[in-house]
Amino acid sequence: MKKIILSLFMIFASFSIFSQIVPKKPETSELSWRILQDAQFAFDKGQFASAMNLANKAKANRVAESDYEVYILDVALSPLAVRRAGEDFDAVLEVLKERDQIEAISIIKRYLELYGAKSFGYSVHKMEEWVHAKRVYPEADFLIGKIYRLEGEYKTAIDFYEKARSESSFLDIPDQLYDILYEMADLIRLGGNNEEYKKALLLILDNDQNFKDAVLRRAMLRIIDANKASNVDRFFDLFRASSPKTLNALYNISVILEEEGEAENSLFASALASVESLSHILNSISGRDASFEFTSLSLFFNKIAEYEDISTWCIQNHFWENMINYCKKVSARGDIIYANAMLEVLAESSPDEYTRAAASICISR
Repeated sequence: MKKIILSLFMIFASFSIFSQIVPKKPETSELSWRILQDAQFAFDKGQFASAMNLANKAKANRVAESDYEVYILDVALSPLAVRRAGEDFDAVLEVLKERDQIEAISIIKRYLELYGAKSFGYSVHKMEEWVHAKRVYPEADFLIGKIYRLEGEYKTAIDFYEKARSESSFLDIPDQLYDILYEMADLIRLGGNNEEYKKALLLILDNDQNFKDAVLRRAMLRIIDANKASNVDRFFDLFRASSPKTLNALYNISVILEEEGEAENSLFASALASVESLSHILNSISGRDASFEFTSLSLFFNKIAEYEDISTWCIQNHFWENMINYCKKVSARGDIIYANAMLEVLAESSPDEYTRAAASICISR
């Protein structure tokens, strides 16, 4: 009787194993990133219906890819010999190599190369959980949002932007989060909701640690409030804070804060934007002229004039406009000596003609 029961158990177990649906291995030509690439090409050509269909197909293919990889990892990591190896990637990979689990090894190594072991808490099973969660495709949702925006469906566009933002930890290129956030902010601005626009800008600045640094804020304001002409060069020599992705948000939030009567917060945003812009430009110059060092604002401005692309960047990213506004805010705070000293440098040394004229007008006589 026991033999019969054991035989029946083995039959049912075998049936369960063989009846399990094995996910189909994705074709190379059908990988989600390839389909999304085609969707982007269609979008760029103005073929929005095609772009929408391809973006949705990319999302479906991403789910299929996740299912397949989870299946491969689950089969490879389930045996007792593998479980005994623990969570450590090296130990697990060694056992998988002995068991000829080539595909599982390939998946694990690929994600380790892309994100590093630390991203997965140094745990192979946490990586498996992450692969299962990687069924989402924020890049595809972002593209779909842009299509809806062009079609005038702003509410739906915002919903897709928000979905892409909330799942941004799965972006293949993490910095694309800024593209998503700026698109959201711009669309909200067009809708005329100033309070929501402010929130959207603050969401961007939540990624800028400098903006949240109370110590940096106090240090900047202390030098400004000393109200000395010599502190202009000292200010820009002392502080370095490179975060170019948040520059436009800093500039726009400084305008909003000023309109709302938050003078000090507006000044700090403008001061930080000036420092971050200068730091970014200085890094670019140093990559071309390793001998160049910041010694004074006037010499720095003269150096900018040597590079056409940097001069263009300054205009496109409100560098000169923010410098003028920064001086105005400092002057309004009562630190007129500091403000005038900086305005004089701008009036004499800025390579931008409009900035020189604007600075001359703003100098307090």
